[in-house]
Amino acid sequence: MKKVLLASIIFSSFAMNAAHAASNAQMTITADVVAATCDVSLSTPAMDLGNFAKKDFTSVATPVPASTQQFTVGINNCDAPLAQGDTANVVISGQTLGGNPNIFNASGTNSGIMLNEKGSSTYLKNGDKLKIADASTPAADDFNAKVITLEAGIATTGTANSIELGHISAPVLFSFAYN
Repeated sequence: MKKVLLASIIFSSFAMNAAHAASNAQMTITADVVAATCDVSLSTPAMDLGNFAKKDFTSVATPVPASTQQFTVGINNCDAPLAQGDTANVVISGQTLGGNPNIFNASGTNSGIMLNEKGSSTYLKNGDKLKIADASTPAADDFNAKVITLEAGIATTGTANSIELGHISAPVLFSFAYN
């Protein structure tokens, strides 16, 4: 009996030590070297589109009209453009649903967020570049204080009973791109 108890204590001690093994960590660090820079700003850092039932979704990959809200993306603190005709752009990036590069979602349901420029029926995809300003003189004011208005709305890839219930989280990055 003592041998069994001693073996159990030794095994338990070994298992506890194995569970405390050192772990590794990895970080991806990125940067870009560009011809000119601008700060990108949003009219709101977060947006809650509300709660919607399965019955609210009337078609696939089309935002529920009642969910659509507007926000702006702007640029400021810009360097002067290098030449007349150069462009200031905003690049949109984020995790999307498989096979649906225009439905942003990082939370695992088959519904997500679709974005479009106000007044446009074309939905933006991960990696799209939107022109926000053109250089005319060229001077920093060609790019500074320029704004575009976007709309966000909830949409799904499912139909009727295949729409999955759950919380949607769609982190979207808006970054500056020159030309």
